[in-house]
Amino acid sequence: MHTMKSRITLTMDPDVAKRAKKIAHARKTNVSALIEDLVRNASVTAARHDASFVEKWTGKLRVRKPKNADPKLEALKKRYDLK
Repeated sequence: MHTMKSRITLTMDPDVAKRAKKIAHARKTNVSALIEDLVRNASVTAARHDASFVEKWTGKLRVRKPKNADPKLEALKKRYDLK
């Protein structure tokens, strides 16, 4: 079954366009098929801003104070000169 394709216009930096043509040529396809494949295989979540690990977790983790003294922790603090 053949489906009708829609024509769209893309605007991009000339250097990016040249690179797209080189990549398409190397893959023995055209730029339209290259872009179509890229979009088809891209996940929706990847399209969102990918925050760094620090941005994702800042303010979400808390260091819990031990109820009782931990001898191993105290030994490590002493060994590595930590407070």
